[in-house]
Amino acid sequence: MGRTDVARRVLLAAIAVGGLADGSIAVIALFFQNLLGPLFDLPLRDPALTTVTGGAYVVLAAMYAVLLRDLDRYRVLLYLVALDQTFGAVLPAIEILRHHVVASPKTLGPIPLNLVLAAVYLAGTRTRRAPAPSFVPRFTR
Repeated sequence: MGRTDVARRVLLAAIAVGGLADGSIAVIALFFQNLLGPLFDLPLRDPALTTVTGGAYVVLAAMYAVLLRDLDRYRVLLYLVALDQTFGAVLPAIEILRHHVVASPKTLGPIPLNLVLAAVYLAGTRTRRAPAPSFVPRFTR
């Protein structure tokens, strides 16, 4: 297995992790809002806004699924999922600094993972699998 194969597998695993995370958040925000406090230390102040946010997370999870299905074709979406993970790190940190969210392992813990995933996605924009040759040229004299 070559270096590019390992890099591709790492990228696909990172995409799967990001998709599972966003998909899980979508399900919780849409159907189990009362778990936001115990699982993430996030207060539920506006159930309607939480539902809308859950819908946005469904769209993000779908974007990860599209990337898993055909990474080479939709590689440009890696920029958007990198932005998703960057927001997942920066916005909670800002809200902690504003004292709107409690600084706890549940709120601080995901931040390094979000940053690592964002870095892997950005690195994945630079690698591309070489296209398979569609024909074998013949050289005759």
